[in-house]
Amino acid sequence: MHRNEPLKSLRAKGFIEITRPPNGLMMVFAVYVGYFVQSGRIPAPFEAFLAAVTAYSLSASSMVVNDVIDREIDAVNNPRRPIPSGLVRVSEAVPLSIFLGLAGLMSSAILGLNTLAVAAIFYALALSYNTYLKRTGLVGNAAVSATISAPYIYGAILAEGTVGIPVAIISSMSFLAGMGREVIKGISDVEGDRSRGVKTYAITHGKKAAARLGAGLVFTAVALSPLPVAIGAMSPLYIPPVAIADAGFTYSSIKLLRNPEISRKTKTEYLFWMLIGLVGFLLGAYK
Repeated sequence: MHRNEPLKSLRAKGFIEITRPPNGLMMVFAVYVGYFVQSGRIPAPFEAFLAAVTAYSLSASSMVVNDVIDREIDAVNNPRRPIPSGLVRVSEAVPLSIFLGLAGLMSSAILGLNTLAVAAIFYALALSYNTYLKRTGLVGNAAVSATISAPYIYGAILAEGTVGIPVAIISSMSFLAGMGREVIKGISDVEGDRSRGVKTYAITHGKKAAARLGAGLVFTAVALSPLPVAIGAMSPLYIPPVAIADAGFTYSSIKLLRNPEISRKTKTEYLFWMLIGLVGFLLGAYK
């Protein structure tokens, strides 16, 4: 019995890992940010709970689907992932993804038809990426980046049924930063992606060109960052954390341009700078 406990613990961690908790939690946080930036208030407890279930579950479901479809690529690029490592079986991952998807859509439906429509559209886009669009390169990158900007839109729609200029701006910045990160992710995955016919920018144009494009998209997002304060959409509280995020994005991008082989580390750093930026968006909504 005791001999099986380490394996059980590893399998439990595998089921958690396959949902990519950092991504899901950032999605939840971004929904709250979109809600607060749009309305200047926080959601009611039950509303906040259902929104969190929607954001985390749909993100997790798409991540599980991605791991199921990419299990052969991951066996080359990242064999420690839950499925190629054997911690989670495909026969277990598929029903898990279905359960999470249904949970996310149902919780969104309870909140209203508008929120259900937004959730369904972006969830469908995420599934389309996993099943087909990933092989198209930049089109697939754009699809993923759209889902990164989705929680701000979802939060705004939940709050007031519309998307104001401040939310539109931060969604655009998140799209650009996310697009840059997706392009850069392709650099470290060249070997596995090429074996499956995935036409990432790194494969079609080379690693250095992918680093330049990815960094360029991130620099564009950084260039847009002063806009919310300049037009009076955000308070000065927005400035310090966003300045830190901008400096981080710039530093990580310069390192990447010097050495594209560190792309795996860079994409992780970008995720952290995105989180810092989220804090700035939230603070900036206090006026």
